[in-house]
Amino acid sequence: MGAGVRVSVGPVAPNSAAAWIGWARQVIGELRGDPAAAVKLSPQVLDDVAAYVESWAGVNCDSEVFEWQVDVDPDELEYLTNALYNLDRRLADRAGRGPQRSAPAEARAFHLMLVQALLFALAQESPSRAAFVEQLRPCWPVAVEAG
Repeated sequence: MGAGVRVSVGPVAPNSAAAWIGWARQVIGELRGDPAAAVKLSPQVLDDVAAYVESWAGVNCDSEVFEWQVDVDPDELEYLTNALYNLDRRLADRAGRGPQRSAPAEARAFHLMLVQALLFALAQESPSRAAFVEQLRPCWPVAVEAG
């Protein structure tokens, strides 16, 4: 295994991080509880995303800013990025077919910061992963909204 890739999320308002974390916990819980849900992700993907959500929840949200850094194996980073992309994409696709599980408005800043941090870190890892990021970015709903 090679050296880890540094992922840095923040600074962002702690209320935005708390709002997104709470929303993500709710959505993951609902998906786990409803195997027939329109949004289908494997239990392993949900577990892996939930583990990161809990690590973000462990950051002190009582401070003036939310900041989180970790060194991640490049393959794990690619997996996490893809898992979050699939969750976002499926929720966005589903929005037109029934009740929407949109993140609260105050969560948007954290969501955007998270996506940008993951894409930036992955693109720095290697030319092939940078090419992957450039193909993924225009398809990721929150990245497209950000322009």
